[in-house]
Amino acid sequence: MSNPFFKRRKQHKADSETQKPSSGLKVSSSLNENIQQLHQIFGKSMDVKIIEFLDGPLQYTVCYIEGLINKQQLDLSIIEPIKRWLNNEDAAPHKPELLVNQIEAAVNIHSRSHFDQLITPVLKGHAALFVEGLDEALDIPLETWEFRGVEEPESQTMVRGPREGFVETLQINTTLLRRRISQPDLRFIPYIAGEITKTTVLIAHLESHVDKQVLHEVTERIQNVKTDKLFESGMMEELIDENGYSPFPLFQSTERPDVAAAALTEGKVVIMFEGTPFVLITPTTFISFFQAAEDYYHHFDLSTFIRLIRVISFIISISLPAAYIAVTTFHQELIPTNLLVSLAAQREGVPFPAFVEALMMEIIFEILREAGIRMPRPIGSAVSIVGAIVIGESAVAAGLVSPAIVIVVSLTAISSFVSPYYGFSGAARLLRFVLMALAATTGIFGMIFFLFGLVIHLCSLTSMGKPYFSPLAPFQFGKHKDTLLRFPLWWTETKLYKNWVKKG
Repeated sequence: MSNPFFKRRKQHKADSETQKPSSGLKVSSSLNENIQQLHQIFGKSMDVKIIEFLDGPLQYTVCYIEGLINKQQLDLSIIEPIKRWLNNEDAAPHKPELLVNQIEAAVNIHSRSHFDQLITPVLKGHAALFVEGLDEALDIPLETWEFRGVEEPESQTMVRGPREGFVETLQINTTLLRRRISQPDLRFIPYIAGEITKTTVLIAHLESHVDKQVLHEVTERIQNVKTDKLFESGMMEELIDENGYSPFPLFQSTERPDVAAAALTEGKVVIMFEGTPFVLITPTTFISFFQAAEDYYHHFDLSTFIRLIRVISFIISISLPAAYIAVTTFHQELIPTNLLVSLAAQREGVPFPAFVEALMMEIIFEILREAGIRMPRPIGSAVSIVGAIVIGESAVAAGLVSPAIVIVVSLTAISSFVSPYYGFSGAARLLRFVLMALAATTGIFGMIFFLFGLVIHLCSLTSMGKPYFSPLAPFQFGKHKDTLLRFPLWWTETKLYKNWVKKG
């Protein structure tokens, strides 16, 4: 299904235009009028500083947000040069238009004739300088603020590989990519999203490698986003997703610079955001969620084995509880006799059917999972582990569940953590409950029809216009160097392989 956001986009745009207050107020040559206007715009906010310099041959005012600018640079590059110029008798008369020459060598300043051109830069860490007799304000970039240092990513850990991760500051994140890609055609195109938050969004791509159609599609969707707030990449992902009702993520989210750099060299587009360490990679495929950066830092045979383990774990996480329910409820003939006798003995005295038994244990584990995430970090993991052991043992001892279902739920839970991307494992968590309900009502046949429908759904999805299930559907033999199998890096450079890729 298509995202209903796109259907509402034109209407939302029209509404926002009619509700947007009138702007375009010009900067006055009267300093008092400009100060009054600043007080009217910012009110009595404590962090907004409006410093007035009214003594001397030339009156001026500086407006800035405390905490967003470098006050030392403000004093050394702006205030002190102006004071020296005003105290210099040889410089008289002190004309307002000559003041620009005193500070333009220190910083890159711009003249603004309207307040609506000035307010957003001030909120981003610029200083505004108003001068008596000058009908333009000077926009002076002095932004600086506290930021988190580059650390190892916590959501995508690895044994071998770089330990650097993206942070919440765009300038640092672009530097991390520049260090890995020393190409002049690496582009960072800025956009502003969010009517209230004014969040900076960067579209990163390699001009010589990027798919122009994908780049145009990404740019158009971001430009057409109309929302009041944008704080994290997940919000943008939901707004520009063309298949809004699919549980599978159509964007690859990562906080690893090496993953983002590799995606850029493959011709993909990376979307970066101010205020979050997570970036979005598009277009992406279903297979890419089974691939980790560490696969390319180990030998190809080990990497292939690990990828197959991830695929098996995904199948277990989505279907194992449903298979247990189906065979114990409808298809006991599929179970070996010895195992069937053992299961029957375990379930003797259990008051609930297999579906209720499995559903109860799955919900308990989901509660423990969320509790472990929300609790303070030193005790979160301990509480979740101890809680799972205590509840599982107690439930079996009380005769509420059988020991077999504890094993099934535990193996399912462990398998769901194997995926390198947390967002992808969330789709398996949701579909697991749907498959369990079908298994409890229609058995194996319902599971088979559901899985067929799931494959059809995956084949119908697209990521920025590209097939989501590629290269499996449509099948492209030449692109299978890096799917479930990882070919040797040296083998992919042979002429034979390159000819296969050209043939597709």
